[in-house]
Amino acid sequence: MSTSAIPSAEELIGRARELAPVIAGRALDCERLGRLPDASFADFRDAGFFRILQPKRFGGYEHDMYTLLEVTREIGRSGCCSSAWVLAILAIHNFYLGYFPPKAQQDIWGEDEDTQTCTPFVPSGKVTRVTGGIEIRDGRWTFASGCDHSRFALVGVLVPDAAGGPPEYFQCVVPRADFVIHHDSWDVVALKGTGSKDISIEHCFVPSHRMFSLTKVAQGYAPGREINPGPLYRQPFFAASVCSLIAPAWGAALAALDGFEARLQSRMMVFGGGRQAEKSTALLRLVEASAEIDAAGLLLKRNCDAFKALAEAGEVSSKVHNAKALFEGAYATTLLTRAVERLFVASGGSALHEGNVIQRCWRDVHAVNSHAGMNFDNMGELYGQLRLGQDVEHGLI
Repeated sequence: MSTSAIPSAEELIGRARELAPVIAGRALDCERLGRLPDASFADFRDAGFFRILQPKRFGGYEHDMYTLLEVTREIGRSGCCSSAWVLAILAIHNFYLGYFPPKAQQDIWGEDEDTQTCTPFVPSGKVTRVTGGIEIRDGRWTFASGCDHSRFALVGVLVPDAAGGPPEYFQCVVPRADFVIHHDSWDVVALKGTGSKDISIEHCFVPSHRMFSLTKVAQGYAPGREINPGPLYRQPFFAASVCSLIAPAWGAALAALDGFEARLQSRMMVFGGGRQAEKSTALLRLVEASAEIDAAGLLLKRNCDAFKALAEAGEVSSKVHNAKALFEGAYATTLLTRAVERLFVASGGSALHEGNVIQRCWRDVHAVNSHAGMNFDNMGELYGQLRLGQDVEHGLI
């Protein structure tokens, strides 16, 4: 276990603010490279960002969820949402791993506490139970964000039930030597620099201690709590963590707002329209977007604080509370998307240039809003069902 001093939340947020201009300078390169630049990965690692939610037993800081959101927001405010996304993804995986079997955590971090993992959740592959674990064959997983900087993949699989019942949903720890990254699979119009590529496995063996049941963790069972007893790992596995993926969009929306406000002072409208700063419509776009972004941030903070308070009090979050948090996260993402949409349309043709931060934020925030965990309709339906007392089973709650 590392004994180095743990930086405060304020220190980490300050490091992110100082680093943001550097990340901004790499934004175009990040998009053209199609993944997080190695220099940015090293900067995030050296700043300690990946350790924010990592267990103290393995050199982590065990800060609260909102600290990760604030750090990610500041990186997203650089205008490179892709970099912020990879930061959030890799950091939240280190939160997930705190719930995994202790021996799996040791396998990942025992030799190098800076080891990172990618997590393609959607199940794939042909799975066979064998002595001591399972075999996976012929699987291909999509959206493995950060895979280029990961030494392990946490792949989703469905394991057949020996008694003939429904299969159990597992994440399995697979080392880099056992999976292939398909570098040509990430050809997208937004979040281009996340490197969320496909990975595949032809054949591998996964020992039982590297298997983590997503079915059982949804029911409150997490073997990692044996060695990580802190309140951070007493929070609901999914509902408390999905908000971390909204933080890149929060930062990007602030970047778009900053860019729009700065340009507003000098922009002249075509066809004799005069200065845009003198137009009431432009001023309304500015302040309404600002209010929407603020409202989204307040929703995220309230839910982070509520989950933290419940865990510290030794109380278990209810399904209704979990669903409410998921819906409010989706609603916050919708607010951020509306804000950036408004600013983009009001920015005119100059916003179309590749070097203009507003167009990049516009594309990337829409991409975040398309993520299944931030789907307004699905999360709203789920919360509505539970709020009305309907009997609902859902893996996220």
